Amino acid sequence: MKELNRTLKLPRMMARGLLIALCALPSLALAGETAAGAGIERQYRDTAISGKPWNLSVENRLQDLLDKQAITEVINHLGRSLDRMDRGLMRSVYWPEAIEEHQDPEFPVFFTDANKNPPPATYNEFACQAMGGFATLRATQHRISNVLIDLVDENRANVESYVWAFHLVGEQDQAREVTLYGRMLFNFEKRGDEWRVLRRYTVFDWFTNVAATGNFADGYMDKFKGTRDTNQDGRSAEWHDGSDTGRNDPSYQFLSLPSDPDPAPGKGSCVFPLVSK
Repeated sequence: MKELNRTLKLPRMMARGLLIALCALPSLALAGETAAGAGIERQYRDTAISGKPWNLSVENRLQDLLDKQAITEVINHLGRSLDRMDRGLMRSVYWPEAIEEHQDPEFPVFFTDANKNPPPATYNEFACQAMGGFATLRATQHRISNVLIDLVDENRANVESYVWAFHLVGEQDQAREVTLYGRMLFNFEKRGDEWRVLRRYTVFDWFTNVAATGNFADGYMDKFKGTRDTNQDGRSAEWHDGSDTGRNDPSYQFLSLPSDPDPAPGKGSCVFPLVSK
């Protein structure tokens, strides 16, 4: 039995030693890489030796994973900003010169068309449009999935993600459940250590519009119901300073999330519907 235990431990020790050796590899030059093992284009492939793509260094591969996770969280922040009507969080998703190209098949007035309203107006106004439009809805949920990330180089990425967007519209007998089935296409850019969206282009494959069938039971406590930040709804026309005022959903007791102010201070800087320029 002791001999068997020694035999089983040997592969584990070898695997541990191999992992340690791999972690040291970035200090060595692999084919096609710099001596530092970093700063190369991620799409680079060296097929001269074996005809197969050459593996990147461990350091670069780990950085890829970190970047992909950061990008995925930004996309999740975007979905959450809509559902909680958190305008400051939405601002933190986009770079100031970002382009938003998005027409909702059920509510087309809500969203900016970059051809008619080029940047930076798309960044300045889209969050106001979105919050103002969503204020007319009772509840929404955006579920993100199937995230595919193409890392172009150290500072650029192209992304596709599926989005399942549920909207509860109307009251009582007139309530409807509108569900959109779409895909969001992104250009991301990294500045410093931060990834944000430079362009979002949304396409929809289909949607459904059916009578709402659910109701909260009598006696269901309000503290267990999701809430939205109506202080940021784009209707008061008040400038949002990026503070967390109005973030009253229970989740904010558990999460610390970014929030950016509106770009133009002063009353009237964010109002919906927007006045044509």
